[in-house]
Amino acid sequence: MNLTPLDNRLGETVLTGRHASGLRVTLVPKDDFSKTFGVFATNFGSVDDRFRDPRGGAEIAVPDGVAHFLEHKMFEDERGDVSDRFSALGAQTNASTGFTTTSYIYSTTEHRDECLSLLLDFVQEPHFTPELVAKEQGIIGQEIRMYDDDPSWRIFFHLLEALYRRHPVRINIAGTEESIAGIDPDVLGACHAAFYRPANMSLTLVGRLDPGRVVELIEEDLRGRPAGPPSPHRRVPVEDGPIVRKHVRLEMDVARPKLLLGWKDPVLGGDGVDLVRREVVSGLALELLFGRSSPVHEALYDEGVIDDSFGAEYTGEFDFGFVTVGGDTDEPDRLEARIREEVDRFRRGDVDAADFERVRNKMLGKFVGMFDSIESIAYAFSGGSFRDVTPFETVELLRAVRPEDVAARAREMFVDDLSARSDLVPRGAGGDG
Repeated sequence: MNLTPLDNRLGETVLTGRHASGLRVTLVPKDDFSKTFGVFATNFGSVDDRFRDPRGGAEIAVPDGVAHFLEHKMFEDERGDVSDRFSALGAQTNASTGFTTTSYIYSTTEHRDECLSLLLDFVQEPHFTPELVAKEQGIIGQEIRMYDDDPSWRIFFHLLEALYRRHPVRINIAGTEESIAGIDPDVLGACHAAFYRPANMSLTLVGRLDPGRVVELIEEDLRGRPAGPPSPHRRVPVEDGPIVRKHVRLEMDVARPKLLLGWKDPVLGGDGVDLVRREVVSGLALELLFGRSSPVHEALYDEGVIDDSFGAEYTGEFDFGFVTVGGDTDEPDRLEARIREEVDRFRRGDVDAADFERVRNKMLGKFVGMFDSIESIAYAFSGGSFRDVTPFETVELLRAVRPEDVAARAREMFVDDLSARSDLVPRGAGGDG
């Protein structure tokens, strides 16, 4: 496997390449750090609810929450808890499941070779038994109930249920207690065979490391692993129609109301560069509109309408995208009115050039600062791996954006007919459950 240096303005050493099996590899040596941080990710997340089984060709529809369930199960094999083996090496490990990816991480200052070999091995060597699956169903059932008690989680997915009628992005990443009851070793095995293949995965290592030795360990591990492309699984864009409901309301045991407004992005598809450009321009628009230094944020904060929980974010992938704006507030109606008023004003006007430059320079500064954190570096390169876009290319896309691009993006993503409101109120104030 040959690794090629990436040219960049920061003078950082970044080596990238693909193994013959298709595995994407990124190494960022940082000898001034004592720690090594690794991310082994698969292009498989909660929205991937159907695919063709590479073992026999049958089309499979899987229960909600299977990607998250599989993440949990990978940490237990015939030798017990994999986390204990990392701990014995002086390392820490964890994992997370998102809408489109599942990532396994480790951090260590010693036994680097052993930690990398363990990471590569346990993620690619499944061990599923009916007894272990049943045990995990109980554990994840408790986790789902914990999510059900999380106000921020509930209001977020309540909003997505209002925006999306069919797309699985509307489903809790962990699934439901009913859906995970349908998960068995056969389902897990099919998902692992389809998605935990080198061609569908990426490995990112940052920190103190020897690139030559890392390549040797990768070659040693992947010898005999299944090669070739994974089964296509990401759906073509759908859900370009109307939202489900304009307003949803939920009661919980909270001290203050929460408000979350959402807009479903009508612009979908394209390649990785198109997707990252949408994220960059959307981020600029939201920072200009609702960032902490924006006039509306300062005014609402000074008036006591919002607090530090207030924020605005764009979440986008090839087949879905949405904007969320909101936070805790004692005056949800007033906050909604002010947000929509500001959005309407922004859509109808031009972007101030000086404000634009200030916000863009701030975002560029955050990128440079990212290289002081090996975790941030690793997540940035891992996050772009399945889009075939590096953080350096993201910065060049940011440099190329013009004020008129932001204005045009605001007009296309803030469509009133594709917007919904999600309220979370103290129990007894009335709600739709």
